[in-house]
Amino acid sequence: MSSLVNTLIGEYLVTDFVGAGGMGEVYKARHTHIGRVIAIKALAEGATDPNTVRRFYDEAGIQASLRHPGVAEYLGFYEYRGRPCILMEFVDGDTLSKLLSRRGALSATETLRIACATTEVVAHFHKNGVLHRDIKSGNIKINSAGAIKILDFGIARFQHTKNLTSTGMVIGTPGILAPEQIRGKTVSPATDVWQLGILMYEMLTGALPFGADNPSALYAQILNADFAPVSRSQSGISHTFEKVIHRCLQKDPAKRFASGAELLSALQEAENRKDSVTPAPLPSPIRKIPFLRLGVILGGAVVFIVLVIGLLGGYHPSAQNDITSACFEEPPVPDSANAERMTVQVDTFEGSAQVFCKEQLVGVTPLKFRARVGDKIHVILHQDGFKDLEKRFDVTERSVYTFVMDRSEEH
Repeated sequence: MSSLVNTLIGEYLVTDFVGAGGMGEVYKARHTHIGRVIAIKALAEGATDPNTVRRFYDEAGIQASLRHPGVAEYLGFYEYRGRPCILMEFVDGDTLSKLLSRRGALSATETLRIACATTEVVAHFHKNGVLHRDIKSGNIKINSAGAIKILDFGIARFQHTKNLTSTGMVIGTPGILAPEQIRGKTVSPATDVWQLGILMYEMLTGALPFGADNPSALYAQILNADFAPVSRSQSGISHTFEKVIHRCLQKDPAKRFASGAELLSALQEAENRKDSVTPAPLPSPIRKIPFLRLGVILGGAVVFIVLVIGLLGGYHPSAQNDITSACFEEPPVPDSANAERMTVQVDTFEGSAQVFCKEQLVGVTPLKFRARVGDKIHVILHQDGFKDLEKRFDVTERSVYTFVMDRSEEH
């Protein structure tokens, strides 16, 4: 692979190599005059197959047509020494794949939130006649504002355009292929729905529903839709949410949700319903805390004891021995208010961070405490290698508040 780092593409100086895929290489570049940072995807060097070249041009056309906050903004097209290049918005943050690798399975609440945001973007694709065909955790980024961005339209196509794939040839990521993709049958919005079902399963369990040592065994599992129930690994999932995922993973496309819009409606209903769940076990409160000083570590031990007492014995925001009461910027909503206390979780995408409230270390993420809708929270998040993040927010009906921390310049 010939690197394009330090080359000038148009008015952009390529500064970093980001990664490579099946058809191209992605670079980070900076405008030489105004300093704007963008991403440049260049067709893989030596790629001369007409279908491959055509697919790359189609990718640019599809991305240009999908103007949506959940898609990296298309900025233009350029040829550098015969190599086509797509210029687009640079999306910071990590992929969902990296998040899952670092943290493991997510909670049902957080999974549902990410699933709704992702499906809303896919519904926009379908509304515009686009099939993505490669919706996976490695193609989804969560940017520094916590927003979802779907990447890589390398095998996406408009629904009614001619298929560039040769007969009998399977293109896509093996573990997320839908049965119709394996069989070489017509794909439809229901194919993307299948892959969204795979994505939700992975978020909830930390693993793909289908996995085998060889392609034949893997494809047999997929063709039979043979997978373990989500609730076997994630006991905190509601029956409604699990039924949605199970419907997404029906081997017959006609039995799935017909489009992203239809799936989104079902997910929103699952989010609003309060049906029964099997209680999830409490996560282990033992987390690694970077060594700062003995006093902080001893303080953390006290925090752990206080938090356990709060979780097991109930919580009242005004209690003097509850250290998380320091996280309330204003006096909490009074008991007489027409609102019930709920468990609120503060978390970070980048792993475990220390949580400080009014200069007190109150715990590490994920940090849970009890609050009411309308309570005003003020926290400062600290993690080695990242800039301290100060956050103020009002408690809403959301129970999980996950923040993105920016890396320090020296890292």
